[in-house]
Amino acid sequence: MAENEYKRLLIAAKERALTGLLSVVQRAMQDTDKYIVEQLSEARSGLDHSTLTSVRHFLRQDGNVFLRRMDELYRNSLERAMQTMYVDLRAGMRNKTANELSLIDDDAVTHQIEVGKLAERMRDANEEHIGRLNVIIAQLHGQREAKERENPFRPYLLARALYEAIKDTANDETKARVLFDQLSNALAQHLPGYYQSIREVFETSGVFGRFQAQRSRAAHNQRYFGAPPMDPSMATRVMPGLHRMLESMQAGGANGPQGESVEDFIRQMFMPSRSIGFGLGGDPLKVRDFPPNPLVAKLSDFQSKAARKEPVAAAIEPGKNALPALREQMGLDNASPTERMTVDVVSMLFEFILTDDQVTPEMRRQIGRLQVPILKAALLDQELMHDETHPVRLLLNRLGTAAVSADPVTPAGRTLTAEIERVVDKVLAEFGTDTAVFATCANEFEAFLTRFLRKEDNLAARGIDAVEDAERFSVLLTNVTKALCDVLVPLNVDKRISDVIILVWPHVLVHAAWQDKLANIGQDDAAGMFRQFHSALPELVWSLQEKSPQQRTALIRLLPDLVKRLRKALDIIQLPEEDAKQILDQLVDMHTQVLRGQPKPGAPEQLSLDDLRKEFARVAFSWDRASWELPEPPAPREDIILEIFTRHGANADLNLGVNTVSSTAADRDFLAQTYLLGTRVAFRGPDGGKIAGQLVWISTHRSLYLFKQEGKTALAVYSPAALLEALRAEAIIPVEYAPVFERAVESLLFGAGSIANA
Repeated sequence: MAENEYKRLLIAAKERALTGLLSVVQRAMQDTDKYIVEQLSEARSGLDHSTLTSVRHFLRQDGNVFLRRMDELYRNSLERAMQTMYVDLRAGMRNKTANELSLIDDDAVTHQIEVGKLAERMRDANEEHIGRLNVIIAQLHGQREAKERENPFRPYLLARALYEAIKDTANDETKARVLFDQLSNALAQHLPGYYQSIREVFETSGVFGRFQAQRSRAAHNQRYFGAPPMDPSMATRVMPGLHRMLESMQAGGANGPQGESVEDFIRQMFMPSRSIGFGLGGDPLKVRDFPPNPLVAKLSDFQSKAARKEPVAAAIEPGKNALPALREQMGLDNASPTERMTVDVVSMLFEFILTDDQVTPEMRRQIGRLQVPILKAALLDQELMHDETHPVRLLLNRLGTAAVSADPVTPAGRTLTAEIERVVDKVLAEFGTDTAVFATCANEFEAFLTRFLRKEDNLAARGIDAVEDAERFSVLLTNVTKALCDVLVPLNVDKRISDVIILVWPHVLVHAAWQDKLANIGQDDAAGMFRQFHSALPELVWSLQEKSPQQRTALIRLLPDLVKRLRKALDIIQLPEEDAKQILDQLVDMHTQVLRGQPKPGAPEQLSLDDLRKEFARVAFSWDRASWELPEPPAPREDIILEIFTRHGANADLNLGVNTVSSTAADRDFLAQTYLLGTRVAFRGPDGGKIAGQLVWISTHRSLYLFKQEGKTALAVYSPAALLEALRAEAIIPVEYAPVFERAVESLLFGAGSIANA
């Protein structure tokens, strides 16, 4: 990253942190004030009441003073922290003399304890945000290991600024203690959004802070969450290949290419950078037009044997790593160093993939048949190694994810296995030098899963229909509300009736369209409810305009049927009786005034009923075609989801994240890439046990995720924000902590690290 871009990002993040802090602290003060008011009524003693009253007085009278001091302290701390990121400017004990040391007073100890406790709470509540910020800061400084103390946005600085600001502005120790406790609780509730906004500064510029692909004792320093401890014996399986790479690198120079170790070299191969490869001597390999290559030709011969379901190497069982044996037959003496290393790396990856416990035996057999085409693709296109979205990797990961926990004995398992075998057969038969066949197969397999998951389980099928209808309902509500606003604004309608139309009528029209859809009634059918309630809109607006004597006669004839339709409209959306009565009574009063009134001289000319009908004709939509153009997914309402699930004969356990922080674009992108149809998970049960589950549907605009759970008839429905929160809290645990190819990469890096340590 260029230095000016690096500085720009840090300055932008700093400004976001400073402006965001003021907003967060202000909200925390408001929450604290509300809590104090509640506590005053429950105060058990005069002393408690006096303390709470003084705290409330402080928040209302001296809150601005506290806020300015908090801003000043945090601004200074942040500025200092920005200067010392990964720069050794901190005084250490080695540089201290005896004359500089002194005893620490009690206040300092209390300070450290209280600030430390609050910082820990903040960290626990925002583990992923802070963990990723730690990694982002480390990566910007070219560091492999993320250290929180180098992160200028670490919670400790916030906690310390809060403690010191209260101490400086509150003149009573008891009041200060209560203030710190209450503001700490309130502040912690708002910090997820605060840290999320700082992350967005980096992520919108493409700096996502992916966790380093190396093992660490701390799970939050790993690239993927939930990874089990690495078995040291794994490294022994790839030692021959690693030693061979080490010898090749040493042959190219005393310390290998650019002074790198084997671990460094392999890590660079898998770093997500585009359009360059890595050759000995550090010369980038330009993307080629794939000229004739003896290695590729040899591998094509092996691929033909695999397509005929013949063993590609003698004495190699199906599902076992055949690449070490093939290596001896490929004639690598004339190959380039990069080609030899690519063969070794892919061979070592398959050593892990084909012994991965999460890959079922049948799936290992099918993946084993893909060894040759994947090696050939890696030799043809080096993007495969460092591009996680490469079609070869996506297909392999997708097949592995879909097959996790699948039982090949069951009818569903046999169907899934047959489709995977069909996909593998197609790759073997059609892959020459164009990796597009992998993308085609991935799309076909995704389409298969879409049909398969709906067909396999009748309960899931009903839930899928319900989820899609619930999302469509929300999309149409938004679109209809906007369309009604566009029509009403230039008409200058009385606010009392425009409020009814804007707040109530979108629900009426969408409910009516849904009911017509269920009854197979066309939207233009006069007998349909949508047509009835849509036609009531221009009539309602016209009925409340000033009337001439002739128009009042027409209004009197119109009103009985109009009122009947209005009552029916409020019934269809199940508006509470009290609210419905209030609306109808208000309309009666307004109509009475119209019938008794006289047109005012010089009043602007009003639209005729025909003109109004033309205007409201712009409010048109189709239940089957609900477009959504906003970047955020729609937000279906709980009552609508429950109503639609009931109509479809399915039960829903809703998790919509009402009190959670909304998801960011980066978070939703993470879900889109990692939580795909068929993903197996484990839900944490009430007793702490695990309940097997599977993601069976994602709504069209990704607003709802539908899971089925073993032994339960209720389907679990999650919004993106609620799903992210459940994953962070480990209420949902993915069966695969990472896709199969990425697990193999991590294992290989662990092995490379072992040889480096040795």
